[in-house]
Amino acid sequence: MSQPTQITVIRDGLFTSRRLTADINDTVTTAQRLVKEHFGRRPLTAVEVVVTSPKKIPGLAAAAQGAAAGIPENVYAEKRLSCTAKPDDLCSLTVIAPKNTIRVLINAKRLRRRPREIGATLVWAFVEVDQLCRKGSLERRIALTRHEMGTHVLPKGKARSLYRIEAEMEDEAAKVTGQIVGKVIRQNRQAEAAAAREEATTAATAQNAAA
Repeated sequence: MSQPTQITVIRDGLFTSRRLTADINDTVTTAQRLVKEHFGRRPLTAVEVVVTSPKKIPGLAAAAQGAAAGIPENVYAEKRLSCTAKPDDLCSLTVIAPKNTIRVLINAKRLRRRPREIGATLVWAFVEVDQLCRKGSLERRIALTRHEMGTHVLPKGKARSLYRIEAEMEDEAAKVTGQIVGKVIRQNRQAEAAAAREEATTAATAQNAAA
């Protein structure tokens, strides 16, 4: 029997919202469970969720993937990944990290303003966790990181192939997130309708008994 994925939620930065971090901590296991139920499997890799500012996301992403790819610190400290070109637009970013772990970087500024997006953001992130746990994903991400940081530049055709796979993964994450969130919404509506019917039946029974 597979063991539950170890999930750690970290608040990074003095000005990062404590309330948002608490809300994420309360929601993260549900998001992970929904993704597990969708795919029928549970990634065994430890996941670290870091709630931080958009300004810090590029550096944190470069450090995590650079270290995971075996790139010297003096190199990755000066580099930035293409996926962090517009950090303010990100809700989250899922990256590989050292010791066979995965790190989810959460844009605290964006989600603090849009708290209703917390659930969908975490579902999306755990779809990406699932993707990075699949066969060959770690090796592809390492190769792309080394390419972008200039330590092992790939032939143009190979680089294009890796970027295409990354785009396909993003499309899948969007599609699956929509499916999962849509299912949850439908289930909630059905539960509300059932509760309303039960309440109406109870009220009618009480009224008949009083007549």
